Amino acid sequence: MMMNAQHYSPSAGAVVAWHRRPAPSPAISRCARIIRPSPLALSSAAATTGTRTAPATTPDPEAPPLQRLLRSGVRAESLPRHVGLVIDGHARWARARGLSVSEGHAVGRRTVERTVRLSRAWGIRALTVFACSHENMTRPKEEIDFFMKLYKGFIRDNVDEFCREGIRLHLIGDSPGRPASLLRAAREAHEATRGNSEMVLMLAIGYSGRRDILRACRELAAEVQRDLLRPEDIDEALIAGKLGTSVAAGGELSCPDPDLVIRTSGELRLSNFLLWQSAFSELFFSDVMWPDFGEDEYLRALRSYQTRRRRFGQRIPCP
Repeated sequence: MMMNAQHYSPSAGAVVAWHRRPAPSPAISRCARIIRPSPLALSSAAATTGTRTAPATTPDPEAPPLQRLLRSGVRAESLPRHVGLVIDGHARWARARGLSVSEGHAVGRRTVERTVRLSRAWGIRALTVFACSHENMTRPKEEIDFFMKLYKGFIRDNVDEFCREGIRLHLIGDSPGRPASLLRAAREAHEATRGNSEMVLMLAIGYSGRRDILRACRELAAEVQRDLLRPEDIDEALIAGKLGTSVAAGGELSCPDPDLVIRTSGELRLSNFLLWQSAFSELFFSDVMWPDFGEDEYLRALRSYQTRRRRFGQRIPCP
């Protein structure tokens, strides 16, 4: 599962090479190749799953990403400012190929890297990746340990690229089971990228929408108890300002609520993702397993988003 070593720059519009996956080798060497992908490398095309997968072709694949976006029928002026991704289907993808769950997560990391790069190139201002929920932390220790090491590597491997591309990284979530090494890598990356202003990338690891709201309410209650705030002054803006996504924005780059939430693997639920922030988000449910989620499926989600009329509960006269 070798990666294309060519450096990619959205401004330069470098050509991305897609390679066919080599024949499976013994599990140990195969996993060794998977868990050390190069920074922000664009992954090879994944094999077809038993469910519907993303189309195999992209309009004019040798064109720069922004040109491909425009030629696909997506309007650049109407892109969502903030996209949320509920990435799901790693284990099912792996089982369909006789691979381990860890290998599914490793290929899924490559897909995250590719999707971050495309989002930055297309001008999306904020991307939140729901990589692991608070509830997921109860899964087998071996799987969780591998996953945490994988995303610690994701952060450290890509921080230089984030700095060059103007991407600010922040980790959200509060599960106590997150290892200190992951939190340390996230803090260091946050400090290194805090001045970046092109895009916010939020990694939700050990995250729960309910816990996010609960923590915000507790902080406000503590302020009331210290006579710093009156209960009648608590409004939606104050609660929103205490949520993880607002803290991640840090006042340096506006981070609106997600305009579009994409969930993969055919499941039709949010699974505790950004419950407050996604109140008026447009939802797109894809049958594609996350490791197979590619540019074509991402473009399909954006085209679907642009066909919708966002009313925010109001009545809008017909044109």
